[in-house]
Amino acid sequence: MRTCYKYEVCVMSFRSISPYLIAATLAAVVSLLPARAAEMSVTADGRTLVITGFIQEWDHCVTARLLAANPGIRQARINSPGGQAWAGAYIGRLFGWAGLEAVVPKGAVADSAAGVAVLGAPRRVIVGQVGLHGPWLSRPDQSPLSRITLAETAAEMSSVLELGGMPPERIYRAMKTARDGLYRIDGAMAGSFHHRGKPDSAMIERTAAICRAIS
Repeated sequence: MRTCYKYEVCVMSFRSISPYLIAATLAAVVSLLPARAAEMSVTADGRTLVITGFIQEWDHCVTARLLAANPGIRQARINSPGGQAWAGAYIGRLFGWAGLEAVVPKGAVADSAAGVAVLGAPRRVIVGQVGLHGPWLSRPDQSPLSRITLAETAAEMSSVLELGGMPPERIYRAMKTARDGLYRIDGAMAGSFHHRGKPDSAMIERTAAICRAIS
């Protein structure tokens, strides 16, 4: 077993656990803020994905389908207080694969799961507020499956933030922040993070196809 020292981010691949096992459990136990689903739309020119409201457990599938159906999308505009943790992290991966610019306009927020999504994008314009904290269980559950799912979700969030260029010590602090607090990331700080990924349209298409198959 690997020992993780302070400020070191130990990333466990979410592929090590069955995606179906995760999908079956996430909706019930892992959350950053529970509420109604986000509203997602594409602007008339087909170049901007607009996400508002709370991110729910299948919103990464909605995002994948919209990106696959609208390959001309170049920007994501976000105003969201957060939502389901794993879905938000996977949306961040999708932003990276699409090579998008994530924008948090003045007066808008991208907190919790939405903040991870924003920082997963290769480019960010943050005029509003971005805040992060670690995942939590929406109801008390100490079963082995719940603990594994929570650890896997935290690892996925950390992996997306690391891919986005966030330094390990900042990821550590963000993941240690309790749900009643927020680790703030401003535009200048986010601008110093250099994304390490590459666009991959095939992964967007693959995700959209899997989502169609299981929905």
